Amino acid sequence: MTLKMMLARQWMLALGYAVLAGLAVTLTRFDGGVAFLWGASALLIAALVRTSMRNWWAPLLTCSVVGVLVTGFLGLGWAVAPFLLIANMGEAVIAGYLLKRDRSSGELMASLSWFGRFVVAMLIGPVLMAPVAGTVLWAFGGSFTATMKHFAIGHALGNLALTPIAYMLTGRAARQETRRILKRHKKTALTLLPTVGLIVFFTFWQSSWPILFLPVMWVVLVTFRLGRLGAAVSLALLTGVGGLLTAKGLGPVSLTGATLGDRMQFFQFYLAATVLTVIPIAADLHNRQKLNRSLRRSEAEFRLLAEHCTDVIMRISVDGKILYASPSVELVTGYHPSELVGRHSRVLIDAADFARVRDEHRATLAAGGEARTYSYRTVVRSGEQRWFSTHGRALLDEDGEPIELLSYIRDITGAKADEREWVQAALTDSLTGLHNRRAFERAAGGRMVAGEAGADCVALLDLDRFKSINDRFGHDAGDEVLKRFAEVALKLTRPGDMLARLGGEEFGLLFADTSIEQAYEICERIRREVSQTVTVAEVRITVSGGVAPLGSDGLAAALKSADEALYRAKQGGRDQLLLAA
Repeated sequence: MTLKMMLARQWMLALGYAVLAGLAVTLTRFDGGVAFLWGASALLIAALVRTSMRNWWAPLLTCSVVGVLVTGFLGLGWAVAPFLLIANMGEAVIAGYLLKRDRSSGELMASLSWFGRFVVAMLIGPVLMAPVAGTVLWAFGGSFTATMKHFAIGHALGNLALTPIAYMLTGRAARQETRRILKRHKKTALTLLPTVGLIVFFTFWQSSWPILFLPVMWVVLVTFRLGRLGAAVSLALLTGVGGLLTAKGLGPVSLTGATLGDRMQFFQFYLAATVLTVIPIAADLHNRQKLNRSLRRSEAEFRLLAEHCTDVIMRISVDGKILYASPSVELVTGYHPSELVGRHSRVLIDAADFARVRDEHRATLAAGGEARTYSYRTVVRSGEQRWFSTHGRALLDEDGEPIELLSYIRDITGAKADEREWVQAALTDSLTGLHNRRAFERAAGGRMVAGEAGADCVALLDLDRFKSINDRFGHDAGDEVLKRFAEVALKLTRPGDMLARLGGEEFGLLFADTSIEQAYEICERIRREVSQTVTVAEVRITVSGGVAPLGSDGLAAALKSADEALYRAKQGGRDQLLLAA
């Protein structure tokens, strides 16, 4: 902020403070003591809330100088003015500090949560400073009790009634809201605001009927139509016109028959009650307008995303019906969005996966807004089975209950195919195309976990003198021997048997539901066929092996028994099979 702008603000503050303080001192010192009505502090509090605390010295100094001059010239005199200043500035500092301490004070009157803190802040200052004012006037011959009473009530009601008005009518937000109203609601404003002024004048000009409720109705109406600024202008009209006519002895308040001072304090109480009724409405309406703007932006962003995204976005009801499907659903599934909306989502889910997807749907609804991801098979319009991945999140109502599911759906068929290839590659021996040790152990372990391995057998087959083949003829020849062995052995195994290369020249066989004699016979056929058909440079290749049952001791124990039988076969001359002992 430039020095010129700061000086302009201080001159405006000084003028406003001088007018409000001068009117209060001149018109409402009914018993010769402090003013019964005091609204000048409200203007200072609004200025403090809008100012950084390190710059508070400027508005406090401005209002201190003006306050001393007003009290000296128009009020209790120059001797009292410096001491009474302590109470007047003190209440404003306390209120300003309490509002500034709360981070939401920058959004004064923009939320209902602010309302309770505001009331407390407006009351604490006058209550704490009332003894100070009472002591000052007592020291100069006034009444301590009466001063405390009138100071506390007059300043508290003035702060409650006028601080929101002062805040709303000043600052950048007020200028922005003024431009908005003049642009969008000019005719409404030019109709309603003068009407409020006329109704306030009629209400407080006549003294026959107790119709104080009438202005309140119109202030509320203006608040609904014109927002916070409309509320502030209406309340300002109520304050100025109603206060002036009440001070002249007119209006419904005169029907009480009380003294003028009591009538003016009653009017200030009425004004504070009206303000505290209207301000929460204005705050809630302001929040709703912000929320509506945010929702409109979100809706526009959502539609832009949905209409140009290649993945599918769906809204699904709690009971599984499709409420919305983005245009990309036709590209992915073959269904036009209009063909899906209103139908149950099971139309897109493979029957085999429906129960699991239903459970995931329910779990997502129960997750309290937390996102969940799951994949499943689906059937598109052409009848083709594809894989989808859903990233879903429940939308909750104000009570935290789910109202629908927002799902982001991606076709992962290609990724699933790649995944299968990776899994296959991880379980396959790259040279021979057979299963590897990991696949062999997983298959045997799976049968044991399922309790199906009671009649199974395993066998170990090892190519005899394979190292010498590599040394004499090279590794390429050795690789051809391994591949040729795999071809021969695969031809002689049954569909349910599993042949795997466990490492080097060692191969394993898993026989499901097979006796050891049957397993031995299959391995023997392999041994004979290899011996007769597999050669390298006219050198005959032979195989030795061991066969063992796959018992309750597990795969490791069975392989150890088969390996011991294999060792004995090697020691016994090779090219033979032996059963585990």
